[in-house]
Amino acid sequence: MIRKQAGISIVEVMTVIAVIAILCAIAVPGYIGWLPTDRLSTAARDVLSDLEFARATAIRVNGPVVMAFNPDNDSYRIWADTGALINRGNWNQDGDEPTLRSRETPPGIFINAADFDGNPQIRFTGNGLPEVQTNPPSLGGGSVTLANTQDNRVVLLSVGGKARIQ
Repeated sequence: MIRKQAGISIVEVMTVIAVIAILCAIAVPGYIGWLPTDRLSTAARDVLSDLEFARATAIRVNGPVVMAFNPDNDSYRIWADTGALINRGNWNQDGDEPTLRSRETPPGIFINAADFDGNPQIRFTGNGLPEVQTNPPSLGGGSVTLANTQDNRVVLLSVGGKARIQ
């Protein structure tokens, strides 16, 4: 009776390793090129989500909630502008108004512009409508432009409070 040897040879192992190496060499450059676009899209979704959060919070507390962008350091923060009587709704974060959310963009993502009728901040009223900082404040929308070295995304906010990514 002839006995068969079970197992694989070194040639078979080397062939499998070579095939895996070739597949990796093809896939990795595409994956690396895709990462910046994915990070930009994620940052735009974060801004959209935080605009919706600010609006929902304004409705929940039945008072003004401000979302202020700082393009100089690629960050933004959200606070309920519901401080003491003289400070309520003054568009400034006073000592009795805690930060509800603060966020910096991921590395390589920049806030190119935040424009809400010429101002970098938007305020949602207690009924969820966005106000721009004019004198007197008026209903309005605007946009936030995020960018990396390859592309950009614009988050639009309508006068009715609906946000979307363009």
